[in-house]
Amino acid sequence: MSISYWLDRTTSSSKKTYDYVIVGGGIAGLSTAYWLQKEQPQAKIALLEKNRIGFGASGRNAGFVTCGSTEHFMKLNSKFGTTKAIDIWKFSEENRRLLLEQIIEDKASDVDYQQTGSCTVAPSDTHWEKYKEIAQTMRTHGLDVQEVQSSAMESDYGVTGFTGGIVYRGDGFVHPVKLLERLKAKLKIDIYESTEVFSIQDKKHIQEVKTDHGVFETPKVLLTLNAYLPLVLKNFAKLITPNRGQILVTEPLPKFVKGPCYLTKYLCYFRQLPTGHLLIGGFRNLSIETENSLMDQTTEVIQKALLDFVKDHFKYGKDAKVAYQWSGIMGFTPDEQMMIGATPNNPNIHLMAGCSGHGMGLSFHAAKVLVGSLFGRSTPEHLNIQRFKGSF
Repeated sequence: MSISYWLDRTTSSSKKTYDYVIVGGGIAGLSTAYWLQKEQPQAKIALLEKNRIGFGASGRNAGFVTCGSTEHFMKLNSKFGTTKAIDIWKFSEENRRLLLEQIIEDKASDVDYQQTGSCTVAPSDTHWEKYKEIAQTMRTHGLDVQEVQSSAMESDYGVTGFTGGIVYRGDGFVHPVKLLERLKAKLKIDIYESTEVFSIQDKKHIQEVKTDHGVFETPKVLLTLNAYLPLVLKNFAKLITPNRGQILVTEPLPKFVKGPCYLTKYLCYFRQLPTGHLLIGGFRNLSIETENSLMDQTTEVIQKALLDFVKDHFKYGKDAKVAYQWSGIMGFTPDEQMMIGATPNNPNIHLMAGCSGHGMGLSFHAAKVLVGSLFGRSTPEHLNIQRFKGSF
């Protein structure tokens, strides 16, 4: 990030000292603060956010609290083998359990949380046969999945023209910003919004975090920036690729979508909000080059595809009217698994990044792992930053 001479206040402002400085005010940053506070209740913690809490991907996603689609499990199975795929899936299951136990508690209605299950829609007979086969593998290993026939796809999920679907019953959805607000309310830390970090310098094991609102000194910096990590640490540019996701929300419609759905043929996902608004996102495969971007903007080609899909495939969709259109920036690693740990060039800078489209389904648990790594606890192999050793 850059700073002009005129905006630089680092020489005139007094320095602030903390035990830990967290950079990034999304679910990853707030969750990291939560687990740090649990680990060291007396620690002095600062959280720095360039805009305001939840302004990035955490406030721009679809609100899925899911382990992923059946297609996602197929990719994990193909890439890592069944045993590791199950472990990765169960990491997300634990994320949901921890969120319910630690944050949501008995206040599910306050954050619009519902456990509805999620459905992966089969767009063809070929997909349907593959999905049924992988669903049997998932069941064999204790994952709670069931098949949904084409007739139920319309009655339960409001979509027409599809062969069937696989439902994983543990998944659900949430209002992501209400969740962040509840998480924030549990923190006793100093939060600095509208505070942009533009450099971190190692000064004899004390880190000087320079911002446009002065310098923060700390022994440990934790970066929870996801797609924006390379703007602070440029040597991560080859390991974190930005992917823009676009979403469209219609005016309220009669209730007809039971829970979150994935249609991976179009990298598409949809659900209906408790208010009746229909949310649909995806179709970035129509313009991959333009969507590998850090720019927060919607495009006509993708927004048109989203609306056309609503009108062509949804019950009540023909006359749907657009209420909201927005975009959010995701960060992807080469193997589409998060990276957690200390940076190779500075053991006092730790990070978690590369949620790869699964931030809500991973970050609370991943933050627990990040904090644990500060105190000598192990990090699962598929998340450990050391797997990319030599690539920085």
